[in-house]
Amino acid sequence: MHPVALFDIDHTIIRRDSMLLFARYGMAKKPSTAVGLLSMGLFTVLAKMKLVSLERAKAAFFHAIRHMSEDDLAAFYANELEPLIYEEAISEMRRRKADGCHILLVTASPVAYMKYFERLPEVDAVIGTTLARNGDRYLNRIEGRNCKGEEKVFRIREYWGRAGIVPDPERSYAYSDSLSDLPMFELVRHRYWINGRGRHPGVEVLQWRS
Repeated sequence: MHPVALFDIDHTIIRRDSMLLFARYGMAKKPSTAVGLLSMGLFTVLAKMKLVSLERAKAAFFHAIRHMSEDDLAAFYANELEPLIYEEAISEMRRRKADGCHILLVTASPVAYMKYFERLPEVDAVIGTTLARNGDRYLNRIEGRNCKGEEKVFRIREYWGRAGIVPDPERSYAYSDSLSDLPMFELVRHRYWINGRGRHPGVEVLQWRS
């Protein structure tokens, strides 16, 4: 059996929400896509009214990705996301790696650009929401389900099966800023709520502020 460490990314490894950062980056990189602001607002309202799915509303934030190359996405990671990484997150990943953990990042944001976190030497793999493709370009359409809540657990177990990993829950860890990741926490014994407020049974609060 193998120890594992599971990390959310937004507000856990980085200090901000990558989806909002990507929407801003897309409009700066491709100004003609600024019209997408209208669909973001419209679909957000419709989702709150439960008139469209969360996946459809979320996809509106990636309107500009249809016009981006892999170089553009790599630059988004390097220039917008990497500078926002918590030093404490890197230290924690290094500590768990030294303990022999397999480090897996699991995010509801698109793996299209979150996959570049695999450049970190501590990270073994990244799992995220999948976007459809047209040739060598991504589409702002979610393929399958949003990688959140129970879907994270499904994807993690699917990954473990492919990688031949039999996890050891007693020696494994999970980190997230959101209690929507309670299903992921249930996979391991050691559970950490990053910058959480209040208390939750069986979950320890860690404050990462640097």
